[in-house]
Parts: sequence; structure tokens; C-alpha cells
Amino acid sequence: MTLHHLTLDHVSDDALMARLYELARSDRHTVETAQIDAEVYSRLLQTYGDAEADTARVAA
Repeated sequence: MTLHHLTLDHVSDDALMARLYELARSDRHTVETAQIDAEVYSRLLQTYGDAEADTARVAA
């Protein structure tokens, strides 16, 4: 399965994680890997926010 022909914002979370796992398991680190990793990270930030920024606000 490859996802590079699709826009990542139209791909489900499950499909992204499956592809990222597939690439990592095969030890293939490509542009596709970096793109999927960035999209997953972006979605995590949207869902959970930036924990480091939250920690800094609490500490201040």
C-alpha cells in the first residue's frame, strides 16, 4: 500500500498508522515516511495540544 498519490488529509488515522508501521518495519525511511510522520504528529497536536507549552505555562 502506498499513500503518496493521495492527499494525506483525506486518509484515515488507521491507514496512516498502518503505512507508517509498514515502512518502519521494512526499515525504509523515505520522503513518504517523513510526510506521514509529519501528518501523524500534526494530528496528535490538533487532538492533544502541545504538552511542552502547557507544562511551561503551569511552571510559570
